[in-house]
Amino acid sequence: MKLCVDLGATNVKSSLISDGKIIRSALTPTITDRGIEGVTESLRKSIDKLMNGDVSAVCISSAGTIDSAEGKVIYATDNLPGYTGFEIVRWVKERYGVPCAALNDGHAALLGEIFLDPALRESRTAMLTLGSGVGGAYAVRGKIKADESNDYARFGHLPVEKDGILCNCGRRGCAEQYLSGRAINRMAAKEGIGTDKLFEEYASGNPTAQKIVARLREYLCVLLREVEKTSPFDVCILGGGVTDGMKETFDAFIAGIPCDIRRAKAGNAAGMLGAYYFGKDL
Repeated sequence: MKLCVDLGATNVKSSLISDGKIIRSALTPTITDRGIEGVTESLRKSIDKLMNGDVSAVCISSAGTIDSAEGKVIYATDNLPGYTGFEIVRWVKERYGVPCAALNDGHAALLGEIFLDPALRESRTAMLTLGSGVGGAYAVRGKIKADESNDYARFGHLPVEKDGILCNCGRRGCAEQYLSGRAINRMAAKEGIGTDKLFEEYASGNPTAQKIVARLREYLCVLLREVEKTSPFDVCILGGGVTDGMKETFDAFIAGIPCDIRRAKAGNAAGMLGAYYFGKDL
């Protein structure tokens, strides 16, 4: 049995997983106002809720750029203050005396999908996560591939609009400024459609909503072409809060896009299932 953790800036999720099945889960708020001490306290509480003598290893999906070989956080934003440089694998091993593995949460989400669909272990698979930002990951035959900088979120900063909206990264026209939840809500609000109501209005036949969704589809097509240039894929999985909000409109949204696009299946358990799959040999 493995204890699998998904550490984010809002919550730390944990589950006991045995033979690929979630046995028990817990949720712990992430303490972010006390630097690394708060983060480690949250991690400790999350693990302690489920730790028992049957746990053979701890497998961690974490926000930030993670060096899995070193078991270390290479970079984290201010959402997790003091987290950069934290030797997370060493910390777990010393405290609990069991093997540990850690990887980035975007990579873990894709591995979670691969775990649920064994056929993906024979393909080249890209994943786009449309949430508060736009993230992504890429795997070949079930193994995560990263670019030289290990920048798992680079898909969100591929260009979809020439001379477009200024992005936080300093460039213009990045996918994140057009396909993230925040960007979509901004577009909808500009046309008088309420926050998080766009796809409901689209399904009901609202012509303004349909026009916006058609524009989003065009941006997605551009992004997929950009992804294909550096990370050629057979299957692309769409996940994240934006996709969740599509509900029954997902098939209509992707209709006509000339590639194999699938909706993510793992939901909130993706990170933990991916961590479990990543640490399967521990």
